[in-house]
Amino acid sequence: MITTLQILVILTGGLLGGVYFAFSTSVMPGLRRLPAAQGMALMREINTAILNPAFFLIFFGAPVGSIALAILAPSPWVIAAAVLHVGPSLLLTMFVNVPLNNAIDAAEPGDEHVWNNYLPNWTRWNTVRAIACAAATVCLMV
Repeated sequence: MITTLQILVILTGGLLGGVYFAFSTSVMPGLRRLPAAQGMALMREINTAILNPAFFLIFFGAPVGSIALAILAPSPWVIAAAVLHVGPSLLLTMFVNVPLNNAIDAAEPGDEHVWNNYLPNWTRWNTVRAIACAAATVCLMV
């Protein structure tokens, strides 16, 4: 059971890190090339579209699975993975990236000040999430 759970957490964490990586390396640079109004509108659509069962499975599966694994088979590597999945991934999302997304939703279309603040901040913290998921995956593979 523990091996199966470990494989599932490696898979969900790897997929989640891949989503974050893809955003930081392609989606956000692509949005940066658009005028503010278009970029903001597209990001709003992306933020709506990502709220789906497949994303929720990996977004919650990695931290919940890591916590369960840390309880069932505690080791420094497994505990480190759980901390990385819960802290930088889950908590950063809740307390940094989602509030930034909410600011985009509340802003006037084309508000360049909001957009120019959003892009580097969201991308920076998203990159931290990607690195954390990659590090957690490595911890679980060790």
